[in-house]
Amino acid sequence: MLKKVTLFFPAFIITFLKLFLLQFGILTICRICFYFCFKTIDNNAIDGATILKAFKMGLEFDMVASTYALFLPTLLLFLTQLFYKKTLAFHKISFVVTLLIFCIYALVSAADFPYYKQFNSHLNKQAFLWAASPSFVLKLIFGNISYYGYLLIFILMCVLIYKILKKVFKTHILLLHQNTCKVFKTSICFVLLIPFLIFGARGRISGKSTTHEGLAIISDNLFINQIALNPNFTFFRSVLFQKTKNYIVPANIDECIATARNYLGILSPYQKNINRVENKDSVFKPYNVVIICMESMSTYKMGANGTEVLTPNFNNIVKESVYFDRFFSSGIHTFNGLFSTASGYPSMLVEHGLRRYTKKPFITLGNLLEQQNYQTFFYCTHDPHFDNMQGFFTQNGYKKIFSSDNLPKEKTLSATGVPDHELYNLFFNTTNKTDSSTPFLSFIMTGSDHGPWAIPKNIPFKPTATTEEKRATQYADWALGQFMQTAKKQSWYNNTLFVFLGDHGYATDGCYEMPLSFHNIPLVLHKPNTLLPNTNHNVGYQPDIISTVAGLLNLQFTNTTFGINILKQKHPFVYFSADDKIGCVTNDGFFFYELITQKTKRLKQFWDLNPQDYYIRNKPKADSLEKQTKQLLNAAEYFIRKDYYSY
Repeated sequence: MLKKVTLFFPAFIITFLKLFLLQFGILTICRICFYFCFKTIDNNAIDGATILKAFKMGLEFDMVASTYALFLPTLLLFLTQLFYKKTLAFHKISFVVTLLIFCIYALVSAADFPYYKQFNSHLNKQAFLWAASPSFVLKLIFGNISYYGYLLIFILMCVLIYKILKKVFKTHILLLHQNTCKVFKTSICFVLLIPFLIFGARGRISGKSTTHEGLAIISDNLFINQIALNPNFTFFRSVLFQKTKNYIVPANIDECIATARNYLGILSPYQKNINRVENKDSVFKPYNVVIICMESMSTYKMGANGTEVLTPNFNNIVKESVYFDRFFSSGIHTFNGLFSTASGYPSMLVEHGLRRYTKKPFITLGNLLEQQNYQTFFYCTHDPHFDNMQGFFTQNGYKKIFSSDNLPKEKTLSATGVPDHELYNLFFNTTNKTDSSTPFLSFIMTGSDHGPWAIPKNIPFKPTATTEEKRATQYADWALGQFMQTAKKQSWYNNTLFVFLGDHGYATDGCYEMPLSFHNIPLVLHKPNTLLPNTNHNVGYQPDIISTVAGLLNLQFTNTTFGINILKQKHPFVYFSADDKIGCVTNDGFFFYELITQKTKRLKQFWDLNPQDYYIRNKPKADSLEKQTKQLLNAAEYFIRKDYYSY
């Protein structure tokens, strides 16, 4: 019976079905592996029906991805059928093309695991944000032993795919010789196959909507919704169909700027700017300033919301300082945090601020304090040219750059460069050699709490955590404790303002589709004999650093940033972005966020990580927060495009 069927249909139809089932099966197996790799104890509480629904929806995404993969191979197989008596060139080409496509799909599927582990999101075109530094990125990936397993999986998948495809195409040749289908019948079958290909690519019968990411939203649980999505679908859809549009000034730009002026407390009559004079008629206090931007430092590593405490040394510093426990990063990448902290502007969606906003300097602490005859420094643990850190900070007032290049090569342990304590030692050595009669500003970007995690062996501290990531956090915390102990012994300590904050957090909580742990970072202000220990529960964000530090120094300047002095003023809410998501948190405990790609909006109460969605019952509040957040981002982008954008 089966033989009769295979002889009735053209050979390319039979081979197409085999290839479809192979690709579909591979994607389904990858989804099952994804589920077991990333499910947590909390996810075990999700009812089985919801999980099955997610897997069922996943079949739809797999069908779409598999169909797209077979467009070109199907055409080549059809041509092979038509011309096989004259040439087998199409057969050979179709084998190579199919193998290449299947291996690319395997690469995306394998790469999705470490990408999701880092960003709590499936692979998408944001992975190309570091295309300008491919060698460094490859070192980050292949320098991490934990990623070798994914590389091995990819290689094994490719070997298996090659063997199966070789057998399928060998059988295809036999079918061609056994099959007696004429050209007319073959052509009719191809024409009849086209609607099925179109349907498979659309994924849905509905004429109004094709398959899209929003269909994966089947519950309030982030992980469950991610089960349904296929990384090949999210990656190629974002690359091929989510085009970057040319910038057009919004028609309501004056309304957006007015919203920004009101947000920043500017009470003067409307002007098309956010300029205001800060600290007028104040007596300048020439404190030294040390800003330590800590890699991946989330409040959740400090024990927030009942999590494990990995930072006892940093928590001790908090006890001696002013601590903002509801402070937020502008984005989820290091370049987001560096840009917003240095420039006083929020991060733009899908923009690399350090590389693109270089038309002229921003109003930064670097150039403001340089005008006050400060010595200005920027420190990082690895290649200073990565993400254009050296270019951006040099342009914006940080005149001396120090990095792993200034230390012996044997001190470099991984792609992230030298360990944090070595960078801190470099800071002390260079600082103590400078002119002590002039104050200094130092911006230090750490790196040890980022994969590939490498902990030095020749130190007295031995981390005890159960995972590589947590041990790296413990080491970074130990290094910070050593830094503070050494700082207290320096002659310049009492005249120094220390600012500690994260560049971004780390995705540890799965309560929301936009994890707050990725944005909720600490801000700690430490000034001996000046700032009394205190915990401030008002919301703040990275653009506030310039105004707040300037306020402590009584530094008079014309403020054009999107930040305020949060020691004296209060935001009604702060906002942030994460590639294709925007969010904001309010002082009264609400968290609004929008998943732009998935066309989904939520309103949560985040103080106790309440999973309940209040969007429908409190839609006026959600709509107001959404409107103001987007107007503020529009206003910020307008000023950036007008004054700083270099392309």
